[in-house]
Amino acid sequence: MTEKIKKHRTVKIIILASICLLLIASLVLNIYFLFFYDVSYLQSPDEIYIVESGIIKNNLEFAEGTDYNLKYDFSSEDYSVLKEKYDIEKIAGSGSEFEKALNLMDEFAPRLYHKSDYDNHIALRALDLLEYSLDNKKQGINCRSKAQILNEMCLALGIYSRKVWIMPNSSYDNDCHVVNEVWDESLNKWIMLDITNNQYWIDENGTPLSVLEIRSKGANMEFCTPVEAEESTDNPYKLKEKHLGEFLYIMKNMVYMEYCDEYSSYESENFYLLFPENLVTSYEKIISSVSIEKSPE
Repeated sequence: MTEKIKKHRTVKIIILASICLLLIASLVLNIYFLFFYDVSYLQSPDEIYIVESGIIKNNLEFAEGTDYNLKYDFSSEDYSVLKEKYDIEKIAGSGSEFEKALNLMDEFAPRLYHKSDYDNHIALRALDLLEYSLDNKKQGINCRSKAQILNEMCLALGIYSRKVWIMPNSSYDNDCHVVNEVWDESLNKWIMLDITNNQYWIDENGTPLSVLEIRSKGANMEFCTPVEAEESTDNPYKLKEKHLGEFLYIMKNMVYMEYCDEYSSYESENFYLLFPENLVTSYEKIISSVSIEKSPE
């Protein structure tokens, strides 16, 4: 009788313990769903991409406008100071225009700290911005200022380079992004560089892409991905998984583009737009294409 009673008590204890564990698990799950689980119709990054891709697709065609040849200044007095003080010729190396610009970006991107709410109180001039922010974590700058620095460094080395504002669709979205494009002679094309994230973009074959190529691929849901300056491009699909946050951020900002009319050791006050035909309202300066300025023969 004693053994049977002991076994019966053991079974009761096990059952009670199991019930207690189930109750605790149920309580924990209820607390999680009540306070931490955010139910949303956007269940995955893939669905977010579908939304962003559709927005670009609906606005893929640009409005007609006047073609304008952007101007590029290769003779600013600031350039010799940039070369001497920051040794940019050595850092850039001796490769293609894209490779030189990539080396410059990779060197200076980690040394320019990001501050999204930076108030642009320093003049938009590379020498002033570098003096203020380089290697100084307490004095970060934004994407616009970083792009100005890289742009001037490239121009100082004779590389066609421009800043491009990539812009979102929503009237309530005050967050845009500024990147660079450099002209590579060997590839005969523009290539986008994002110094804020130390990234450029490639297709499935590893070919570097321009702003408009990225935009087109995003609209048509064709493969492209950001890649960091020193990363291997052997497996671009893994790179997309790794950089999914940056991928979606850039796609959000691919609805229209803004360009300065001239690029030099300052930021021009005149801007031109590549603006979607569906969104044209009261903008006066609309262009249908941009290209490097060709000197008269």
